Amino acid sequence: MKRMMYGLLLVCLLSVAVACAQAGPTAGTPPPKASPAAAAVSGWQKKWDDTLAAAKKEGVVVFYAEVTPGMRDAVAAGLENRFGVRVEFVAGRATELAPRWERERAGGINQADVFLIGGGTGILTMKPQGAFQPIEPHLMLPEVTDPNAWEGGKIRFIDSDRMMIPMTSSFTTYTGINTDLIKEGQLQSYRDLLKPEWKGKLILMDPSVAGAAAGWGTFMITDAFGMEGGKDYMRQMAATEPPISKDVRQAVEWVSRGRYAIGVGVQHALTVEFKQMGAPITIQRFVEGGNINPGASVLEMAARPQHPNAAAVFVNWLLTKEGQIAMNKPAGNPPIRKDLVIEGIDPTKIARPGEKAFLTDENFFKVQGQALAIAREIFGALLK
Repeated sequence: MKRMMYGLLLVCLLSVAVACAQAGPTAGTPPPKASPAAAAVSGWQKKWDDTLAAAKKEGVVVFYAEVTPGMRDAVAAGLENRFGVRVEFVAGRATELAPRWERERAGGINQADVFLIGGGTGILTMKPQGAFQPIEPHLMLPEVTDPNAWEGGKIRFIDSDRMMIPMTSSFTTYTGINTDLIKEGQLQSYRDLLKPEWKGKLILMDPSVAGAAAGWGTFMITDAFGMEGGKDYMRQMAATEPPISKDVRQAVEWVSRGRYAIGVGVQHALTVEFKQMGAPITIQRFVEGGNINPGASVLEMAARPQHPNAAAVFVNWLLTKEGQIAMNKPAGNPPIRKDLVIEGIDPTKIARPGEKAFLTDENFFKVQGQALAIAREIFGALLK
């Protein structure tokens, strides 16, 4: 009898426990915490949703950029179709956009939201004036913040303050050759360009002004030969008395037509353009290697954007696969995402496995200022 009573009592106690469990926690019991992963998802999603809603109200992002027509169309259509935000371009070369921004700033005009400016102009001219802000606090999309999308597990910046992102990973040696006039293997080192056989057959772009030739001069005094070795190399180059051009298109055209066999300091993108039109021209590779140089494609956020939410949405989108295709496919440039391959890129723009490929960074562009002065001193007599 006692056993039956104990059994009934135990059943009752179990029933009460189950009922309490089903009823949930009591008023004084804190609710269970969400897992860190769930909290992270919830955090970025809310921030993104709020930013996107505000961006749609702003309606437009003002983009100061040096872009090709194809890139302009792809970027504008891509962002508007995806998020309903219009891109308003202020297009031009870096040498035009930087002074324009300076005049606007002096006049109290705050128009720019996002920039696509060459690294040299950004580092040497605009960043010291407070034009940019750190980008990372504005990156939200998992596709962008995923470390597996980037070489080395993180987005690459060219500056120590992490304000400037190179948007292409194009490789260059700053030297084009006419493939009808130069046989494979004839040129292996930059030093081969100094040989007497090329005197009068080589044209040099003006290395005393910003551009690809300035990149060539900087590479000579940094990664190729070092400061003293690079200056000595340029003196030897000047001693061959090469004709110097200030017209970037004309120099490439002359090499394409065979007027000159070699063009030093030529623009890589223009050389590839002529090559794709069937001209016998290509970029020459050397044992000293070359640069991974983004050229004019360096992304920055304005320090005080007129449309801050649209700017944040735009920057996030440009770093996604879709945005990278819009940015790089029209110009045939290699993207910066390692999980993305764009077909049709000229192989001269891609560093080969084991090839010396030096990344341009803040130091490179700061040294470029010295390179310009060195070039003016060494090639001054030929520039007159």
